Amino acid sequence: MKTKNLLLGLFLLISFGVVLFLIFMPIFGDGKNGLEYTDDFFNRLAKGSSNYMNDMRKIAQPLVGTPVVAEITLGSPENAKKAEILFSQAGAQVEAAGPVLKINGDLGKILLKAVDDAEALFNNRGEELRAKYHYNSKEVVKTWWVSLNNLAASLKKQKKFKQYKVVGEVQKRALEPGYNFFGVTPAKVADNAGMLTFLLIFYVVYTLWFGFGIYELFEGLGLSMEKPVSKEEV
Repeated sequence: MKTKNLLLGLFLLISFGVVLFLIFMPIFGDGKNGLEYTDDFFNRLAKGSSNYMNDMRKIAQPLVGTPVVAEITLGSPENAKKAEILFSQAGAQVEAAGPVLKINGDLGKILLKAVDDAEALFNNRGEELRAKYHYNSKEVVKTWWVSLNNLAASLKKQKKFKQYKVVGEVQKRALEPGYNFFGVTPAKVADNAGMLTFLLIFYVVYTLWFGFGIYELFEGLGLSMEKPVSKEEV
């Protein structure tokens, strides 16, 4: 038994446990624990670099004047009615029959309206969407996503691959960030470089901290991980 290694290993593991205990305490601002705080921090940084709304308008704008005619199925009559409100606001002629929604409209205008609503939610203006459509703001953007997903499938069947691709981009880079980052305050990496560097270094050091603690403890107990020396036969 190696007392020095054993004591060092115990110290490292005990101190590791103390820090872990503190991480799970609600002491990191607004009653958050360490995991909640860092999750919120990285979400804010992610949102700060995920605003592609203007880019999505640029790819949707050339499609203004492009007609689209499709029938999509939305799972239930209630969902079809919600989608009917959205497409009507985009200037399309729509008719809901049970879970099926018939659409005849301008694809570019439909996509621009979807981007506008996604941007409103992305910028935490949920009440604006609720006032416009009279149902939950996140449900508005979710309904856009589901409806456009079905519309994209219809465009693919019609071999309108250019339009299909643009619809998919709007889903991925406008509707999804709008939905996922609702309620999150954006932050720039440049303004938080110090905290970001600290957290990344701490993650590496804390991982090694535990590993060295285990290693020193085993060394102190005489549980060596070294390869045994083989004896040559005479």
